[in-house]
Amino acid sequence: MNSLGTLKRFATWPLLLLAAALLPYVVISGSARLLAATALIYALLAASWNLTLGIGGIFNFAHIGFFGVGGYTMAVATVTWDVNPWFGLLLATAAGGLAGALAYIPVIRMRGIYIALITFVFVQLCYYLVLAIPGITGGSSGLTGVPALTIGDFSFAKYSGLGYLWLLGGAVVLLLVLLRASLRSPFGKSLIALRDNESLAVSRGMNRIRQHLLAFILSGAVAGVTGALYVAYFRVADVTLFSFGFVTLGLSMIFLGGTGHIWGPVLGALIVTIIDRQLTDLGPARAIIIGVGTLLVLIFLPSGISGLLEDALDRTRRLLRRNRNKSAERANQLPASQHSEVEENTHVR
Repeated sequence: MNSLGTLKRFATWPLLLLAAALLPYVVISGSARLLAATALIYALLAASWNLTLGIGGIFNFAHIGFFGVGGYTMAVATVTWDVNPWFGLLLATAAGGLAGALAYIPVIRMRGIYIALITFVFVQLCYYLVLAIPGITGGSSGLTGVPALTIGDFSFAKYSGLGYLWLLGGAVVLLLVLLRASLRSPFGKSLIALRDNESLAVSRGMNRIRQHLLAFILSGAVAGVTGALYVAYFRVADVTLFSFGFVTLGLSMIFLGGTGHIWGPVLGALIVTIIDRQLTDLGPARAIIIGVGTLLVLIFLPSGISGLLEDALDRTRRLLRRNRNKSAERANQLPASQHSEVEENTHVR
């Protein structure tokens, strides 16, 4: 059983990488590739947000601000300053991490809903800052003509975004690997301890401010590079990056997928993106439908789809274990003559 579990752990990640590599050959049409790329971007956004919201238990609404800061950093660096797009990704990562640190400073002594209110104000500050410096950010018109990522003569935008599907799929797998490793590290365990019982964790020597600050910086850095990838794919950055629509979509993905597993928000992102695309013709009503659906999930399925799947898997394992035990008990209760007969038949075969 242990060897099987070890094999399963080591085989999972190569299989996920293989799936990411084969994705462009499965998703062929241009519209399907657009949907897949959007879902993968949202998966990066939701999974990184879950580091503070789900794993850390921090009501952090500033994550969309980190996403927008990364997107605008990419746009300004490549369009206004004519920086190489790959270097723009690095700048966006750094800007997202810095934004995470700045957003955490005002909430160091805060708890619960007050953190949510102040971090949401951070998003609004980013929004108005972009409008205040139109000479750099383009103001309400935004910045268009963001160059696509390239390797040599190959543009990632060719063939309906073939390169972006590979890049985004690999990025999702890499993020899941890093999140899994961080959760098994002292840092991840301390975040969970602070979430579950802060007083006990602090009494055992854990520094709440330092651990939460690191969580904000890490999630902000990932959100920043995700925003940069979003802008590089759609080739435009505007103030909708800070819109409340991204907040509701991100929360829907996290809660639907479940905060208890690192892959839950990824699953939620894939499902919500498909549903959102199917409801496009409904206009503003689709946001209402997704919001109501999120509330229903919180009420009737608080652990999300990942929790539901885990419960079903646990019940299946217990059932199989119970059946094995019953079979073993019946075998032990056989008379000696039947045992010898079984052994003789086995020997003859």
